[in-house]
Amino acid sequence: MKKLIIVAAALLLGLSGYSQVFNTGQTLKKGVFSLGLEPTMHIDGGANGLIFFVHAGYGFKSGIDGNIRFGAGSPSYFGADIEIALARRISVSVGAHNFGEFGLDGTFNAVIPIKRDVRLYTGVDSDIIFGEKLNNEGEEVLDITIPFWVPIGVEIGLSKSVNLLFEAEIGLNAPAYHVIGGGVNFYF
Repeated sequence: MKKLIIVAAALLLGLSGYSQVFNTGQTLKKGVFSLGLEPTMHIDGGANGLIFFVHAGYGFKSGIDGNIRFGAGSPSYFGADIEIALARRISVSVGAHNFGEFGLDGTFNAVIPIKRDVRLYTGVDSDIIFGEKLNNEGEEVLDITIPFWVPIGVEIGLSKSVNLLFEAEIGLNAPAYHVIGGGVNFYF
């Protein structure tokens, strides 16, 4: 029942970062800490050019982890989420971020194993962005947008404690933009 509620919450949020998953559909094991470094390029929106992300995660218990992200760029990014495993290679995450405007995040993510140390991942990533715009009278009013992306990534295990990730996120609607990035995750 709890998993059903979590899936429903993720769907209500629009189905993790203003886009940049940098995470497979598998959660961290209990007590495992991860640190990721990832430069990205946003195309047709998002940051003005490059943004450099630092990702940190911690496995709270089997099937549940938490993540925080900071992106240095223009604008800067800060966000956090909780990821919950629905099955061995499938997860959902929900969270919040600030990237010039406040937003809620939701991601459905699945892993497709290719080899023991190579995995593809994909899913649906979306935000609910709470911005402002001027109405016809020149007053600022709430402007809610819901961009959607499809992340497509590959994770390559270099060792038990180091993985490379390469990812593209395809923007599906306005104001979604495209993202290309790659980096390294360390596990402690």
